Amino acid sequence: MKDWKAIARAQGFEIGDTAPLEGLEKAFRPLVADLSVELEPDITFDPREGAE
Repeated sequence: MKDWKAIARAQGFEIGDTAPLEGLEKAFRPLVADLSVELEPDITFDPREGAE
């Protein structure tokens, strides 16, 4: 299972307080266990790209 927080930090994104997100993590983590590799999120996505 990938540690998305570590991946975000490695990409230069500072992760602050994640307590509000822990509930979502707990709820969605089991749901994604059966997804194929082709459906995984793009870890190179940068929401700042193309921003005005």
